[in-house]
Amino acid sequence: MSGANTRDIAEMFDRISRTYDRLNHLFSLGVDRHWRRKAIRELKLGSHAVLLDCGAGTGDMALTALRSHSETRLVLLDPALSMLKIADAKAGDIPPDRFVLVRGCAEGLPFPDSVFDNFMVAFGIRNFANLPAGIAELHRVLRPGGRGVILEFTPDRSRRIDRMFQWYMRRILIPLGARVSRNPVAYAYLSDTMAAFLTSGELEQLFSRTGFVCRSQRRLSAAIATLFV
Repeated sequence: MSGANTRDIAEMFDRISRTYDRLNHLFSLGVDRHWRRKAIRELKLGSHAVLLDCGAGTGDMALTALRSHSETRLVLLDPALSMLKIADAKAGDIPPDRFVLVRGCAEGLPFPDSVFDNFMVAFGIRNFANLPAGIAELHRVLRPGGRGVILEFTPDRSRRIDRMFQWYMRRILIPLGARVSRNPVAYAYLSDTMAAFLTSGELEQLFSRTGFVCRSQRRLSAAIATLFV
């Protein structure tokens, strides 16, 4: 999917939405849950915080935040309607005004300036069709002094770990993901974006140019993922 735009990416995620959660947890051996909890702790959410989950997918990150901060108001944004429908089903009896679902893209967030206390993006910035524009939009909607976290796969692993990671993607992730989801293109795309994405240093430079202050970047699980604050 070279040169994919927001619509292409949304349609791809719509097609794999039914098996998305199951494969995520399987491929990470459940470690992705630990990563999400760690990221949410770094948000240091205040009481009654208004929190944007950008690229919310099926709502795992948002629901994790609500379990530990029940007074938080969540706004979940994603371009893939099927993913949001799953998030809505998982929300259960959470009041709709505290778990708001919005279909949209990061490059044109449909919100006023400085409206959110916090934001989070879990493994989503690789899918921004225009990464600088998406980061600039996150900066625009965050209130002055607000705090955000970004979880992402970055190619900062040691040579040994990277060889193991590449083997895992080629031999396990892509074939199994293609077979279970019945969409080989989607899992080849996800693997390609992981391998070709910016390094942590390059991302930190982008954040700085946008106006953010990167308080920390933390390697997780042998640098398979990186948490930016």
